Amino acid sequence: MSDPHGNICSHASRETRDHALQLITSGLSDASISEMIGVPRRTVMDWRRRPHPERPRCPRCGALMRAITLAQGDYAELLGLYLGDGHISRVGRTSALRISLDRGHPNIDRDTLALLRRGFSGNRVQRLIADRGNTVVQKVYHCHLTCLFPQAGPGRKQDRPIVLEPWQQAIVDLEPWRLLRGLIRSDGCVFVNRTGPYEYLSYDFTNHSQDILDLFSRTCDHVAVEHRRYPVRIRVYRRAAVGLLLHHVGVKS
Repeated sequence: MSDPHGNICSHASRETRDHALQLITSGLSDASISEMIGVPRRTVMDWRRRPHPERPRCPRCGALMRAITLAQGDYAELLGLYLGDGHISRVGRTSALRISLDRGHPNIDRDTLALLRRGFSGNRVQRLIADRGNTVVQKVYHCHLTCLFPQAGPGRKQDRPIVLEPWQQAIVDLEPWRLLRGLIRSDGCVFVNRTGPYEYLSYDFTNHSQDILDLFSRTCDHVAVEHRRYPVRIRVYRRAAVGLLLHHVGVKS
């Protein structure tokens, strides 16, 4: 499962296909088109026979689906955003993913919108304002969101087990910083801690799910980020560990 979900659709780009179809219409041979655009002749032949692409099948449930094109790093970050402050619900015959973000961080808002548009290029991504203007909710509909995020379920995350499937853990092992980035951007904070005459930067991640805290802690261990765990939060304040997070995750802005 790691390859399909790390980069779920690896077909030729839509632009390449459209260009080939234009050349087919102009009367060029398959061999000539293949040489011109750099794709196999067999692919050009398939496009000539079927000018309208078939929908791919979901690698998890096998049903036909609208394409999802998430690279492994994007998937790891989106997983963090979902586990931090995201929600998946059933809406009629499809599902909706909602990511709630603090409106005071426009760069996070922009980056998350771009990530969703990259991953769900065939679906419209909605951006809504909630909580009297304090929250941005980014929403996308897709029938296979529960295949993409099998942790989805009724109720609050802290009231049900949150355990990654092996293919998800394989992606997190390859892209640990992107997972931490998503978790911190959705459910963390970066602040200046003042102790007497001293000031130092700290990171906090707060979540009421012990399983999600476990995941954050294990991932920090994987990348050698020293941290301290409390009942519902994890703090990173040692200079070397903060330096790693600053470099790989950044601040919230």
